Amino acid sequence: MEIDVKEASRRLGLNDSRVRQLLRAGDLRGRRLGGSWLVDGEDVARLQGRVRLPGRPLAPKRAWAVLDLLDGGRAAWLSDSARSQVRRHLADLVDPGPDEWMAALRRRSRVLDVVAHPAAIERLRLVDGVHPAGPSAALGRGFDLVAMGESMAEFYVAEAHWPDLYRALALSEGREPNLRVHLPREVWPFADEDNRGRVGVGDAVLAAGLLESAEPRAVAAGADRLGDLLARWHDRRARG
Repeated sequence: MEIDVKEASRRLGLNDSRVRQLLRAGDLRGRRLGGSWLVDGEDVARLQGRVRLPGRPLAPKRAWAVLDLLDGGRAAWLSDSARSQVRRHLADLVDPGPDEWMAALRRRSRVLDVVAHPAAIERLRLVDGVHPAGPSAALGRGFDLVAMGESMAEFYVAEAHWPDLYRALALSEGREPNLRVHLPREVWPFADEDNRGRVGVGDAVLAAGLLESAEPRAVAAGADRLGDLLARWHDRRARG
């Protein structure tokens, strides 16, 4: 359900200009209709009580580096000094909760909800370089997440490819979106840049995506998996 900016402001306890800032930054999902915004009501529910997230967000490349390191990668897009700083950030994390994870990682992607014909979703699924996301992908990895009915199809798509795919698949904006697209900012984090053969979406990336759900069970499952991956990362670091 979509609501206007004034109603979103009322629910979140913010002024209208702050809600528009969240929309422009991608921290709150919505779409423009003429000169106005329509706001995703489910995303407002997710943010209620969590707008003032603890801590400052990491820059997109560093947020993706956190997830890549947790997934056993080396964040090849960062300089050595920047990579060391991200490792120190991870080393300083002690039992972070969902809000702390979300605060650090929230700027990593632009998220769009669109309307797609079911056949277009299947075509998108087969496009080279498009990767699955969301609860259905997490279930396939054994996350502690019970099936919650039919969930919206979700994918990671490179931002440079999105305009052409949007046109080719005849996608559109509408009141009842059935496709969620994540467009990573500043870097495509799924390339095998260091020739280690690990291409695609790791568990840390899937877990971080669950934190953005309006469903508390999904948020808990994402935070639990990130906590497990962080503990393993600390163990690897201690062993040298």
